[in-house]
Amino acid sequence: MSVPTVSQDEIMKALMREKALLKSSTISPPDPITAEDILADMHAIANPGQGAQSIAANRNMGRPTAKGTGIEHIDLENFFNVPGLQKMLKNDKR
Repeated sequence: MSVPTVSQDEIMKALMREKALLKSSTISPPDPITAEDILADMHAIANPGQGAQSIAANRNMGRPTAKGTGIEHIDLENFFNVPGLQKMLKNDKR
């Protein structure tokens, strides 16, 4: 079986592309906040008649949330099958 020659730069570029794909797929942008959402959140914080009212704003409102683990798109069968990696490691004299 012949292994194609791949430079270290190409391997690093592939790893950076994979890292960017992983970052972009794990967090989705938040839904737009409407006035009704803000009012509902304020009413929930106010606790009328229950005591323990809070006057601070909800700092988590509108924050992006993670949806899923982020590894659904990764091919786990061939994850460590990097062309040219064995030859590069064998020739590495560190």
